Parts: sequence; C-alpha cells; structure tokens
Amino acid sequence: MPGSSESGMRFAITVCAPVTIRGKYFMVMSKAEWRRRRRKKKMIRKYVTLGLLACIFVLVLVLLVKVVTAIFAHMDGGIIEKAGDVKITQSLLSVSRYARCGEKLEAVDEIIIHSNNTVGKTAQEQRDYYESLKTKKNDNERQSMHFIIDLDGKIYQCIPTNEIALAVAGNIKFRSLSIEYCITGADGSMSAATYTSLCKLVATLCQEYKLNEKKVFRHFDKNQVPCPMFFVNEANWEQFKTDVKAARNGKKVSVTNAPINNIVAPHTGDTQEGGEGESGEGSGTGAGTADGQPEGS
Repeated sequence: MPGSSESGMRFAITVCAPVTIRGKYFMVMSKAEWRRRRRKKKMIRKYVTLGLLACIFVLVLVLLVKVVTAIFAHMDGGIIEKAGDVKITQSLLSVSRYARCGEKLEAVDEIIIHSNNTVGKTAQEQRDYYESLKTKKNDNERQSMHFIIDLDGKIYQCIPTNEIALAVAGNIKFRSLSIEYCITGADGSMSAATYTSLCKLVATLCQEYKLNEKKVFRHFDKNQVPCPMFFVNEANWEQFKTDVKAARNGKKVSVTNAPINNIVAPHTGDTQEGGEGESGEGSGTGAGTADGQPEGS
C-alpha cells in the first residue's frame, strides 16, 4: 500500500538516513534516535551503579554483623581480657567432647579453685595436656579448666566463660567457673606472682558476675579431694578470701601467710607430687581426673 510505504520511509528517515560525503557512505542518526540511545546508556549506567552500591551495602552489612557479633561475644562474658592490671592470654582449646565440649553455661553462680599437682609444671603444659585429650578419646578422661595461672603469674584462658568446663565431678548444673594454678612446692605452694594473679582473677570474675567471696570454693569443698592442697589449710583459705575481697575493692594484694617459693625445680614431665589428681567430668560418673593428672599414666 502506498500509504504504508510512505509511513515506513518517514520512520526510517527519523531513525537514520544514508548520506554520501566525498564518495564515502555514512548513516546519519536522527536527533530523536540519538536521544533515545543516550537515555538507554544513562539507564544502563544507573543500573550498574545501583548494582555496585548494593554489593557494597551487603559487604558492609556482613562486616557489621561480624563486628557486632564479636562485641556481644565479649559482652556475653565469653572472653575475659584482663584481671586487674594482668593481661589474660587467650589460648582456647579446640572443641571436642573430651575437654571443651562447647556446651553453654546456664549461668555463673560460683567460682571453684583448683591446682595442678606436679611441681614446676607450666600452664602451657597443662593446657596442652587438656588439648591432647581429643586424640586419646577416652571417656574416662574428660577434663578442662576455664583458666590456668602460670608459675610466673601469667593467666591463660582455655574455655570461654559462657561455656562449661569439665572440672568437678558431680557438678551437674554446670554453673561454675574453674581456675587452676601451677605449684612450686610439694606442699601445693605457689609463687608470689601466681598468688597475686589468682587473687586478681577471682576478684575480676566476682565483679563480672556480681559474686562475692562466699561464692568462691575449693575443689575440696565439692568433692573432699585435697585440692588445692595449699588451700585445704583453713588459715590459708581464709586469708586468700580476705585478699580477694581486698582486690575486689581495688586494694593492693599483699602476700601474707602463703609459703611462697619462687625457685621452681626443673620439671621432667614424669614426676608427680602433691597427691592424687582431681576428679574430672562434671557428670558425676567419676570419669577422669583433672588438675595435673599425669599424661599417659
């Protein structure tokens, strides 16, 4: 139809038209087509920009979630960074049913003090022993502590305070934190640095969980095992609680009646002193022993 062909020709001309310049053939774009293509490019750039911004927003959001999660993990009581002026080294155990089982602690109602029973054995050695239990896979040897205090007073955290530690047999409710300290004498005595750090750590945990000295116990109080040996002596124990109270009130801890022995005998790894080790898993099955159970024995 003549009308239709004229209409199609006019449309083609409004889009582009052939032009010959100096013998060369060009297609000249109409103004309307140029505007249309320009709008299309702008739209493409707009959507690309929005896509990039969306990706950046998602990445920032993921990072923010991680940061907030980490902050709340600290606020949750999982990680204790300092005890007074003593920095706490994080040396968390791997999650396994034999040491750090990963189960959540319902609440913190009390603090229990333990000691290892090998003179000169370091906190790192004790911590590594607990770590090794995952390879032994012995259900009668499931043990761990939240904190271990070294011969020089350095504090290691092995389990977050919002998880249970397998430290006291019969502790079915799992509502306690366990602290183990290293000894320098066969009588269970410790170095001055260890004693001071122990007072500061207990005081810090009391403040963190709104406890007082009445909620601090010996392993001896729970299972009648002679642990920690030095504190089975009532005079030593009462003095310790007095020193914890002083530390909790911001006062300086002065070592008083503790028979301090800063000279540590070389530890060979096969000499056991100080009596039988502690009972281990809190299930009350009598499984395992904690606090210095000689590895491999």
